[in-house]
Amino acid sequence: MTQQNTAVQRQHAREEKALIDGAERFNANQLRKAATEGFDKRNDIQKMIRGASRIVADAITAYIAEAKDKKGRPPVALSSLVELEPEEIAVIVLSRTFRSILKNGMVSVVAINIGKAIQIEIEAKAIHNKDPKAAKRFAKLAEGDAKESTTIRRHEKLVDDLGVDLGWSDHKRALIGGAVLNILLTALPEVFGKIVLKDHRGTIPCIALTDVALEYVQANADVEQWMHPIYKPMIVKPRTWTRLDTGAYLDYRVSKTVKLVRTFSREHQNLIREAITDGSMAEELEAINAIQDTRFAIDTRVLDLVEWVREEGHRPDKSFPLAEAPVVPERMSPEEWAELAPEARSAAARRRKALVDIKAAMGVDGTVFQGDLAQARELAQEEAFWLPANMDFRGRVYAIPHFNPQRSDHIKALFCFADKVAMGEDGGDWLRIHLANCASVKLPDGRKTDKVSFDERIQWAHDNEEMILACGRDPRGTYGTWGDMDSTFCFIQAAMEYAEWADSGYSETWGGRISIALDGSCSGLQHYAAMTRSEAEGYHVNLLPREQPGDVYNVVAAEARPHLEAARDRGELLETIVLAEGFGRGEVKTNVMTYFYGSGQFGMRDQHVKNLIQPIADKVALGELEANPYSVMTVRKDKKTGEETEALDGGFSCASVLAKYVYAAVVSAAPKADEASRWFQGVASILAHESHPVIWRTPTGLPVVQRYSDYVTKRVNLWLYDRELVVPTGSDKADEAGNVFARIECLIREAPTKRINKKKARSAISPNKVHSLDASHLKRTAVFAVREGITHFQLIHDSFATHAGNTTRFFQIIREALVDQYEKYCPFEALETYARTVLSEEGLEKLAALEKPARGTLDIRKVQDSLYAFA
Repeated sequence: MTQQNTAVQRQHAREEKALIDGAERFNANQLRKAATEGFDKRNDIQKMIRGASRIVADAITAYIAEAKDKKGRPPVALSSLVELEPEEIAVIVLSRTFRSILKNGMVSVVAINIGKAIQIEIEAKAIHNKDPKAAKRFAKLAEGDAKESTTIRRHEKLVDDLGVDLGWSDHKRALIGGAVLNILLTALPEVFGKIVLKDHRGTIPCIALTDVALEYVQANADVEQWMHPIYKPMIVKPRTWTRLDTGAYLDYRVSKTVKLVRTFSREHQNLIREAITDGSMAEELEAINAIQDTRFAIDTRVLDLVEWVREEGHRPDKSFPLAEAPVVPERMSPEEWAELAPEARSAAARRRKALVDIKAAMGVDGTVFQGDLAQARELAQEEAFWLPANMDFRGRVYAIPHFNPQRSDHIKALFCFADKVAMGEDGGDWLRIHLANCASVKLPDGRKTDKVSFDERIQWAHDNEEMILACGRDPRGTYGTWGDMDSTFCFIQAAMEYAEWADSGYSETWGGRISIALDGSCSGLQHYAAMTRSEAEGYHVNLLPREQPGDVYNVVAAEARPHLEAARDRGELLETIVLAEGFGRGEVKTNVMTYFYGSGQFGMRDQHVKNLIQPIADKVALGELEANPYSVMTVRKDKKTGEETEALDGGFSCASVLAKYVYAAVVSAAPKADEASRWFQGVASILAHESHPVIWRTPTGLPVVQRYSDYVTKRVNLWLYDRELVVPTGSDKADEAGNVFARIECLIREAPTKRINKKKARSAISPNKVHSLDASHLKRTAVFAVREGITHFQLIHDSFATHAGNTTRFFQIIREALVDQYEKYCPFEALETYARTVLSEEGLEKLAALEKPARGTLDIRKVQDSLYAFA
């Protein structure tokens, strides 16, 4: 038997194990849900609840209407049921009944539980009316607490404090719950039925699933458990993608669960199938197959080091899991809590919650970390392995396995190429540049090593060669040096590579195996500058030759600073704090990057809260800082009572101010990009108004469908649940036999309406369009490279990497692919052409009224002479 045949057999065994492991994990998750949250929270039961809720809601509506029209004394349940929406009652009765079935389902107990849930929902509405803030606080607590018993206790205390307790007895709950339960049994006779059990107490009437329902639940569980394999790297070359659903894994049971393009839209899938058949997606297929054909290996030098760092309890960056859990303080006694001032209470509560969150995240991170290391150890035994890949609906390429180099630094550095390529004449300099990029340390003049010229980066490596070699030859002994580098493990990986190359006498024939990354300079703006031919914006992001690399983040910071300073000089507190704590490139980078992918001012504010404010709050919680310097006292006024209270805002106000100034600065620095984005949004709005999706072909031939449909649904938020349930409200149709399950399945798969969600279509078009363009550039780069014999890639959206010895040519190919893309393709013309084929005359008038961005003076071919567009 050949070595290849043996590898194929082993791969089949790996995929069989992936299926079994996935099924076991899925079943374990379902059992955990049933045990901790209730039987009704299982995936298959949730599907039944979503489908059946419409049928039950209609039956409840009919019951209420009939009871109102009926002469004589109305049913006891009527006055309570009219307080709630039929959909809410339907979800309550279905959830409570399914949950009770697991515990024998005594009719009296089920009825009381349903009645109690209805009581709580009615009381919840009273709380919302009497004290909206208290209701909001309660909902926030309920979202983070898996135990319903805790939530019920909080609810009971709240209704007691506010005086809205309905005070129902179990007898009244049983009367009301029993009436609703009877409606359920009548509406779904093939799902639920009454049975009689006998024990020492005598005869006990119970609710149970019918045999048909049990078969249905079991059949769905049996099918679904095999739809969640644990995808892993392959030890043979992935199957070539030739169709939408035939590629990557060898076993059909696994491969059928992954598609070439991650889309659930049948419309989109049909367009992709047509494009593959007619050959217009040939470049897409060539690219994705070239990318997944890369032979990888585990860098065991890095793997050993990652394990050692973990054992030593070090944490080189925030993506690396904590070694020890923080100590969460005990809850204060009511007496201690009462003695605290309001702002002290807020601070104490935030600190404790932050510690709880850090501890919870640590558990998850630690489990994932151990799984990653186990997989790395397993793959380290292989000469080579492959990462099967596919695309999202916009064409962006992703590795299918979770274990892949598109993740954090310590995972990325575990990967190297399985095959060596000689360093050649220039490979050593590219390795030096890579070291400077990974280090990203400050030079004496304040600039960082990844933002200076190539010559300066190379010189930095020469000047610090003794340090680099010391790190590479004794990484454990020099952790104090490399542990502070920006990309910690990628730097030490490069340092170890450099030391081995140096030991060869800096030989040009020595074969390197690590990837040398060349990253785009604010990729979103690069694509906007290229499509609008904006010379100024192109210059900011290095599409034009320049002696030193440009930095648009510094440009935006410099644009915003004078306005912040003017406000500070006027005595504005928040601007004063922002400047005092430091304002520059770091504070604007995330805002600027995401702006060109559709982020607005509110999104920027949230980014500041997450990236700037929250880490400081965590340090305060961990006792590393005494106070959050961004947190200011704010006055809050109760709308009903007019009472004013003071409390620290946790930095929210400063985050809002930062977002305001940065947003204005970005628009000022990149007006053509803003103009283009607004035009895309305008076209999407016009199309959505006439219920048309946005459809375009990417430069490499992928059809993209952006359709955000309005669904005929009603969102029901139950007071005691921490999840929202989407309930169909369309018409239900039974088959000739009145088969309930046919109705349920039909409703579960209910088609969306023809209406397009205009707001979502407008907000999503810019990021979707730009992502499809950067994806095309990446794939065209891979195609051009393979045609010249470069066959190893480590690609992450706007980051391009291959062997050091191939980087000189790859460096040029990246630019040639970008030039080729925008010489042949205009995103505005592509979108306008489609819009003209589907819009009405009125829509065409609106389209003509939109001012299409005028083309600027940027000579796109000059990108080929730019050193720093991708550096």
